[in-house]
Amino acid sequence: MYKILCSAFILALLLAISCKKDSSTTPVKTVDPKVKFTADTFNDLYLWYETLPAVDLTTVKTPDDYISLVKNAKDKWSFTMSYTDMTNLLQNGVSTGWGVGLGFDAQTILRILYVYNNSAMGNAGVKRGWQLKTINGKLVSSMSVSVINTALGNTSNSFGFIKNDGSETTLQMTKGNIGINSVLFSTIFSSGSKKIGYLVFNEFLGSSIKELNSVFNNFSTSGITDLILDLRYNGGGTLDCADSLVAMIAGKSFKDKTYNTLIYNNKHTSLGFSSTIKLKSNSVQLNKLVVITTKSTASASELVISGLKPYMNMKLIGSVTQGKPVGMNIAGDTKLDIAVAPISFRNVNSQGYTDYFDGIPVDFTVTDNAAQDWGDQADLCLTAAQNYISTGAIGFMPTVKSAVTSDRIIYKGSDTPVENLFGTMTSIIVK
Repeated sequence: MYKILCSAFILALLLAISCKKDSSTTPVKTVDPKVKFTADTFNDLYLWYETLPAVDLTTVKTPDDYISLVKNAKDKWSFTMSYTDMTNLLQNGVSTGWGVGLGFDAQTILRILYVYNNSAMGNAGVKRGWQLKTINGKLVSSMSVSVINTALGNTSNSFGFIKNDGSETTLQMTKGNIGINSVLFSTIFSSGSKKIGYLVFNEFLGSSIKELNSVFNNFSTSGITDLILDLRYNGGGTLDCADSLVAMIAGKSFKDKTYNTLIYNNKHTSLGFSSTIKLKSNSVQLNKLVVITTKSTASASELVISGLKPYMNMKLIGSVTQGKPVGMNIAGDTKLDIAVAPISFRNVNSQGYTDYFDGIPVDFTVTDNAAQDWGDQADLCLTAAQNYISTGAIGFMPTVKSAVTSDRIIYKGSDTPVENLFGTMTSIIVK
């Protein structure tokens, strides 16, 4: 009987130990599927995939956390976002937000830099150059940038403005969908025998090509002799749109010339190709091309500048560009609703010019004063460009207090801006 009791006691003790051991087993580590998709994309498409560090994906919480851990020191642009939002933005020019660019000038006045017509601000009649004085009754001058950004995150706000004529207005508005118009302004100036086309172009989107066609139909029919291309806030977009703009500017004189070559990593050398200048029915023939740039001019904008430099009588006015001689292929997973945009190729022009990570320098430094609407002769960059085309010199450009620099731009049109994106949607899409 004693042996039976001992055996029973030992059996119960073993069962207790076994149960205790099972309950303390370390949980199995898992990898977030969006993180895995991002990592797989980087290991395949990333231009610098060979230098990617080893990462325990079970410790990574989000795709953007992964990118922060592995990206190359030169890479300031790789990102992820919703696949739905990405396709809506790039293909349809649709986003959400307030519909204006906002930046502080040298007097710390918060100014409207540009406005999308079909947006909350555009529909309310807000114009470039207006000062944003108050948000919900509070003086902007008393608010920190973080507090202003928090307010801009609200669905509805009351905004107090000082207009360009000095009058004031207060507008109550609600954030909503934006139909982005990439062409912010266009016109033709006359100077003696010269007809100078002026185009303010803000994004390279699929939907932008129709807008460009309309502008260049007018330019071509009117017989412009010179062009001012204003890219001062243009942060990039799609290759197809860049091809179209290049064709409209240079097609008549330089048809079939190579203007850019895409170089991929050694896994995808077959993806590389050269882009040639096409001829379109609305292509123009120019004597001079002047491009207005700032530190916000990036990516596809820089590719167009770099690609046309060997062929055109071109001058740059403003300030050095951002410096993004690389672009993305975009991999998407529709089930996970994620788009991953790793830097996957570099741009090389017909003369081998590439790696301009410090930006493309300008020929004439002129400040971006933003105290007036587009086309106003008080705009120093515009006046300098007109002067150069007419006389070969920009003339005297005074120092102004309304100058805006890119590091003081706090809101770029929408909640998901086209910023430093240049590339193509790939076929790596899981249905």
